[in-house]
Amino acid sequence: MKRRKIYFRADAGATIGYGHFVRSLALADMLKDDFDCTFFTKSPTDYQKKEAESVCNLVALPSDDSRFDEFLLYLNGDEIVVLDNYFFTSDYQKQIKDQGCKLVCIDDIHDRQFYADVIINHCINDCTSYVAESETAYFLGAKWALLRKPFLQEIRGKHDANHWVVIFGGSDPYNLSLPYALFIKSLIPDARLTIVVGDGYKNIDELGRIDNVTILNKLTADQIKDTFSSAAHVVCSSSSVCYEALACGCTIHAGYYVNNQVEFYQNLKAQGIIDPLENLLNHEPHVNLNYKSNHSNISFSDIANRYRQLFKALTFKIVNYTQMSEDESRKTWECRNLEEIRSCMVNPNPFSFESHCNFIKSLEFNSTRLYYALFDNGTFVSSFDFIDIKDDELAERGLFVNPQYFRQGIGNMMDTYFEGIIVKRGVHKIAAEVYKFNEPSCKYHLHQGFKPYNEDEQLIYLAKTI
Repeated sequence: MKRRKIYFRADAGATIGYGHFVRSLALADMLKDDFDCTFFTKSPTDYQKKEAESVCNLVALPSDDSRFDEFLLYLNGDEIVVLDNYFFTSDYQKQIKDQGCKLVCIDDIHDRQFYADVIINHCINDCTSYVAESETAYFLGAKWALLRKPFLQEIRGKHDANHWVVIFGGSDPYNLSLPYALFIKSLIPDARLTIVVGDGYKNIDELGRIDNVTILNKLTADQIKDTFSSAAHVVCSSSSVCYEALACGCTIHAGYYVNNQVEFYQNLKAQGIIDPLENLLNHEPHVNLNYKSNHSNISFSDIANRYRQLFKALTFKIVNYTQMSEDESRKTWECRNLEEIRSCMVNPNPFSFESHCNFIKSLEFNSTRLYYALFDNGTFVSSFDFIDIKDDELAERGLFVNPQYFRQGIGNMMDTYFEGIIVKRGVHKIAAEVYKFNEPSCKYHLHQGFKPYNEDEQLIYLAKTI
């Protein structure tokens, strides 16, 4: 079976930093075994080439503005495109969508209209500040952290209570490494201090004049993991580094120095994940030596699998029932009327196509119900619905799968994707009802994290928090 193409598009450099490139490449690494991934970036540095070498093909685009139009020339319309930089305008997104591509935007500033099928923002947990399409799905917060492979594995480090790491990005444009290194050495003279910088950093000579400090330059992800795993404290900005340090079990002291870090900082601070250092440019260096992190409930172990399920969903056509063509409606009705499907439904009786069409019409002005169908090159695959939706509270979900697609992971994929749809309603708990005789469905729900809370003679009632 031909693998679907994913085109990743992010730039990097001393001025804009390497964060967009690093996190997008981390996503490509999670997906490369299931998709044909290609990364497009302007004038890649040797560091970028080396990092991409083991992940996917890297295509160099021009350094001037012609790179925007040149990238569009690579599109045939059947790709999934992932954009990650602040200069991709709403109009540019529309150009990609108009070619027929599925569009994923990695974003953390929500300062424009989005035309994406999916928005990923691991910095916040609330999508209300976004202006996007009605069917855009949102994947937010720590459970969607864009982490590199070494940080997705179980990490067991021996943390030296006296080991501090200072890391302010590949370029550290405001040279925050220097004052924080001097401060930590003055605060704890015998501290084992490591400073991590990248190939965009211009002040290594100054750092070299500090006594008893280890300076590490251009580290790989594995090397950063090893460094964090031996340290008790990490001082950094509010970026993906916070999640990497969190994965290693470090105490994190973090602030911000550019606007796009503020919202992430506030979210981390609100959750008690960081010792909050506020605006790093407006405050003298400081840390709270007695800070205790609250991150015991955060796990990154299943992130790669969740992303694989999400992108697999994007290989299908996903249609709201109210927007289906007549042919799509008929195919959905035909599958729903199959005896093996009906027998597991609350209404097990056959029903007419006219009745089905009337039901779809009733959905147009019913905000408590959402129904979607999946199609694979015109073949009906599955139906997924939310009913009894109570905004900012809960919804009950149901699904059925075309028998031709049994045991292909369709349910898992749909559960992953549609959580990104219902999050717009503020729903934080999903309920389900399963007939006791339907053992495969019972096992599936338990595997998906649903927990029984009640039962009667026929049904088991389950729920899970999202």
